[in-house]
Amino acid sequence: MSRGAQVRGIQRERDLANQLREEGWFVLRAAGSHGEADLIALHVGREPRMIEVKSTTRGPFAGFPPADRRHLLESASQAGAQPWLVWWPKRSKPQWIPPNEWPAIKS
Repeated sequence: MSRGAQVRGIQRERDLANQLREEGWFVLRAAGSHGEADLIALHVGREPRMIEVKSTTRGPFAGFPPADRRHLLESASQAGAQPWLVWWPKRSKPQWIPPNEWPAIKS
């Protein structure tokens, strides 16, 4: 990953965290998560969210391989949270992708 792409990814995580905070969510950013969720979002009366943020232009799953998807699904299940992928490429708006739209994970 290039330094520019890494900086853009970090900024996207921060921007998404700020958007959620504006909507009343309490958000924790797990910097350098390497497979865990990038953001943990909590809101009274709402199901917790574990969010992976991707900003690659190659597609939402280019940097989100099956092992990482499986790990997020398992971690979210253990925590009683909703797993989400938010894909936010350059010059675009964030797209929230629920797990039922993720590619199948082969065992």
